[in-house]
Amino acid sequence: MKKFYKRIISILVLIVLTTLAYLYLKNNIETFRSLKIVSPILLLLLIALFLSTYILIAYLTRMILKTMKISISNRESFMLSIVTGFYNLITPLRGGLAARALYLKKNHQFSYTDFISSVAASYVIIFLVASVTGLSTALLIFIKKQIINWILVTIFFIVFLAMMSIILFSKKLKESKYFLINKIIMISNSWNIIRKKPRIIIAVSLIAITQLLISALMLKLQFSVFGFHISFVEALFISSIGSLSLLISITPAGLGINEAITVFSALTLGISPAQSLSAALLGRAAQIIILFILGPIFSFILFRIKSPMK
Repeated sequence: MKKFYKRIISILVLIVLTTLAYLYLKNNIETFRSLKIVSPILLLLLIALFLSTYILIAYLTRMILKTMKISISNRESFMLSIVTGFYNLITPLRGGLAARALYLKKNHQFSYTDFISSVAASYVIIFLVASVTGLSTALLIFIKKQIINWILVTIFFIVFLAMMSIILFSKKLKESKYFLINKIIMISNSWNIIRKKPRIIIAVSLIAITQLLISALMLKLQFSVFGFHISFVEALFISSIGSLSLLISITPAGLGINEAITVFSALTLGISPAQSLSAALLGRAAQIIILFILGPIFSFILFRIKSPMK
């Protein structure tokens, strides 16, 4: 029943956010009509950067599996990362993770619980990197522009304290009645899996930093495509809060939620909703096109691979 209610909530949230986006587009149609793509070549670079993020995810997957004595090729890992992204896009509550775990269990005898726990443990580092980056960029923006949003700074600070508490005082916790708190509890309980494996911690840290930098560069390019300029620090600030959206990603691939976060974060920097929404929708369009082309193809290939144990 819990899964059913979560799906209903996911659908309702998606409907509400889609409706709000539609109404905003409708009421500001002239503003959006005036937008022009001033640099089409940047679209190709945007696609290349988008694919590079999945290469990083593939590498991280291989690293985690290797520590569990499971071997997977670079090609297989990359296809699996794309398939995960594709199923995240068409299912609520990050269903791609379940699809990836199912594939690994079927073809490599890797338990679903171990996989989900390993991924959850890596979120400790991902959220820590995002919170530190968010606080740092917020300070830099304040020094340069005397602009600060205490709500976002508070969120970054709370996440930073929570992740540091998990790292320093990690103990087995019991689940609560609340969805968001249970996510943090699962991450905390899973941290014990990798905290004694420095190689994975270093790899996850480097990948988290690289992914955040790439996300910021992509966001800057998304604005540049329409002729809008934002600094790299501003793009990094918005990308940092975007990374934390994994905690509340209840719609398929964060549809609507990520865009809303981008618009709100950009608004605090003096960037108009029309500009930020255009940039966010461009990034979403690139994601949908790539995943809908490669996702079904790689899914067909992967699920035809027979288990080496058979």
